[in-house]
Amino acid sequence: MSTHEDRELEAWEVARGRGSGARKPASRPAQPQPEILAEHTVSEGETLSHIALKHYGSAVEEKWMAIYEANREVIGENPNLIKPGQVLKIPKLS
Repeated sequence: MSTHEDRELEAWEVARGRGSGARKPASRPAQPQPEILAEHTVSEGETLSHIALKHYGSAVEEKWMAIYEANREVIGENPNLIKPGQVLKIPKLS
């Protein structure tokens, strides 16, 4: 293959995430798993604040963020988008 064809092939692979220039997704450093206080199945209309209030007696950001951080893999990148039926682990607060 000519050098021009090699560059075209590499550009095509990079565009599809297969080539050497493709970026790998950033990985999060492993964090120790918190002790679990309870599990909670999300109901229609609930928010992390509602869940924090139920389990901790307070809906302040620090409390609902603890729930979010313990369940980021289940919830995803937006803590405002929890879905009915999701089972969340409620971490014991230190």
